[in-house]
Amino acid sequence: MQQIDFHTHQKHEPGKIQILNVFAQDLLPDAPEYLFSAGLHPWHIGKVNSEECFQAINRAAELKNMLTVGECGLDRSIAMDFAAQEWHFKQQIQIANNHHKPLIIHCVRAYSDMLKHKKESKSGLPWIIHGYHGNLETTLSLIKYDFYFSVGERLLKDEAKHDILRSIPIEYLFLETDDSEISIAEIYSLAARVLKMNENELAQIIANNFTSVFGFVNLHSELL
Repeated sequence: MQQIDFHTHQKHEPGKIQILNVFAQDLLPDAPEYLFSAGLHPWHIGKVNSEECFQAINRAAELKNMLTVGECGLDRSIAMDFAAQEWHFKQQIQIANNHHKPLIIHCVRAYSDMLKHKKESKSGLPWIIHGYHGNLETTLSLIKYDFYFSVGERLLKDEAKHDILRSIPIEYLFLETDDSEISIAEIYSLAARVLKMNENELAQIIANNFTSVFGFVNLHSELL
C-alpha cells in the first residue's frame, strides 16, 4: 500500500504520493506537474506582495493537481500584527471556498482563533492542521468542528503526546514529513507503533482518508 506524505517541503520524488508545499511567492507561471499546495504563510506577510500572491494562488487553484490552499493560517509566536494575519487568512479561506479546495493550516498558539474563523466562515470544506502538536483539550475542541490533523516527527517522537495521537479519530488523520529530513516510511513506522497498528493497515486508512477529502477513486491511476 502506497504511503501518502500529506505535507512536505522535500524535493518531489516521482512515483510517490506527496503534496509538495509551494509558498505563493515561489509559484511560477508554469505550475508544477506533481501534486502541490500553495498559500501565503503567516511568516511571509509583509515580506512579499500579498496581492500578487493571492493572484498566483487563484491561478494555480484552477489546476487539478493543486490539491489544497495553504499552508496558511495564524501564528501568535511571531511579531506580525495578528489582525493582519487574520485578514490574510480570510482572503485565503475565500480562495479555497471559491475553488472548492481544502485548506492546509499552520496554527501556533491560535487554536481558539482558528475555531472562531471556522465557525464564522461556515465552510463545508475540509480544514487540515499540519504539524499538529496541540494538547488534549484543544484536540477535542477541534474534533468537534471536524478538523483533520496531519502529524509528523515532532509529535510522534514526543512520548508525552502519544495519547493525543490516539485521541484523534483515525478517519481524520494524515501523516507528513513537513520540512524534516525524515522519510515518510519512518513516519508511518512511528505512527503504527504508537497506534498499535499494522503499517499496511494504517496506510490503507490514510489512503481512504485521502480519497474522502479529495474524491480520488484510484490514487495510482489518477495521481501518478
